[in-house]
Amino acid sequence: MKKISILGLCLVAGLTMSAQKDLLKEVENTVKSGNFDYTAVKAKIAEVTTNPETKDDAKTWMIAGNAAYSHYDALFLKVQMGQDVDKKEIGSAMIDGYNYMIAALPLDTIVDEKGKVKAKESKKILKSIAENYSHYNNAGIFLWEAQDYAGAYKAWDIYVNLPEDPRMKTVGLKADADTLVAQIVFNQALAAWQMNEFDKALVAFDKAYNKGYQKKNLFDYAIAVATQAKKNDVACKYAKLAYPIYGKEDPVYLQVIVNDYLEKKDFANAKEFLNGLLASDGNNAQYTDLMGVLLENEGDQEGALAQYRKAVELDAKLAIARFHLGNLLYNKAYAIDNEASSKSQSEYDKIRKEQTEPLLKEAASQLEEAFKLDEQNMGDALKHLKNIYYILGDEENLNRVNLM
Repeated sequence: MKKISILGLCLVAGLTMSAQKDLLKEVENTVKSGNFDYTAVKAKIAEVTTNPETKDDAKTWMIAGNAAYSHYDALFLKVQMGQDVDKKEIGSAMIDGYNYMIAALPLDTIVDEKGKVKAKESKKILKSIAENYSHYNNAGIFLWEAQDYAGAYKAWDIYVNLPEDPRMKTVGLKADADTLVAQIVFNQALAAWQMNEFDKALVAFDKAYNKGYQKKNLFDYAIAVATQAKKNDVACKYAKLAYPIYGKEDPVYLQVIVNDYLEKKDFANAKEFLNGLLASDGNNAQYTDLMGVLLENEGDQEGALAQYRKAVELDAKLAIARFHLGNLLYNKAYAIDNEASSKSQSEYDKIRKEQTEPLLKEAASQLEEAFKLDEQNMGDALKHLKNIYYILGDEENLNRVNLM
C-alpha cells in the first residue's frame, strides 16, 4: 500500500507540473491569437509567474509581457479611432508589460559550468521594451487623466530613465529631445506632488530645470511644494532662479527671497540685497516697500513708516504697501493707547483724541484702499478695519465692513 501511495503522489506532482506548462502554452497561444480577455489572461499569468515550475523561466515572463503589450496596443488602436477606453486600464497595461519584461531579463542570463554567460532571449526582451519607449509617456498621460498619480509617476519614470539604462543602448534606444523629456519630468514632479511625495517632486523639479525646462510654472510649483515641505532654503533657491527671468511680472519671488532673510534674522544680507536693488531702481515701489518690511523687523518703526509712505507715493495701486502702512499705523495707535491707559482719564482722553484716533483713521484709509485693490489677499486688512471702527465707535462703517 505504501508503494502505491508514493507512486500516486509522484503521479499527482507530475500532472501538476505538466498542467502549469500547459497553462503557460495556453496563455501564449491566446496572446498570439490577438483577441483575448486581458483580465482572464492576467489571472492565468499570476498563476504561472508564481508557480515553482514556471516562475523561474524567462519565457514565462516574456509571454506575460507580450500579453500586456498586446492589450495596450488593442486599446491604443481604439483611442486612435476615437473610441473611449478605460484610461487606467490602458496605462496600467503598459506598465505591466515593462515590469514583466524586466523580470524576464535576469532569468534569461545563465552562467554555465565554465563560467560562460548565456542570454538566449535578452536581446528580444530589450527590443520589446525599447519599441514601446514613447508609449510609456502615453501611459503616464492616460494614468494622469485617470487620476492615478502613482501610476502616472511610474510610467513617466520608466520613460525618463529608460534611455539611461546601458542595456538599452545595445538595441539602439535613444532618448527624445531634452525639451520633451524636461516637460515629462516636470509632469512627473506634479504627479509626485499630488501624492504628497514632496521630496520626489522636488528632485523631479530639479531634473526638469537642469534639462532646460524654465517656464514660470516650474518655479511657482517648486516654491509651493518646497513651502509645503517646510524647506524654505529650497523655496528661496527657486525664487532666486526665477527672479531674473520673471521678477518684473511677479513680485512673489522677491518676497520669498526677502522673507527667507527675515526668517533667518539675516538683516545685514537682506539690507545689502535690497540696497543693491534700490541702487539700480530707486523709484521702485516694491523694493521700497520691502525695505520698510526689513526696517520694521529690525525695530525701526519710524524708518519703516517712511518707506511705506514713499512706496504708496510711488505706486498708489500697490495693495501690499498700503496694507503694510495701514498695519503699522494700527499697531502704533494700539501701542500708544495701551501706554496711555495707565494715565489719568483726562490725560488718556487727550492722547486718544490727539494721537490715537488720527492714527486709526489714517490706518483705516490705507486698509480700505488695500482691500479694494486686492480683496482676495487682504483678509487681514478687513479684520483690522473691523477692530478700528469698533474702537472708534463708528457703527456705520463697522456694519458695512461686517457685510464684506
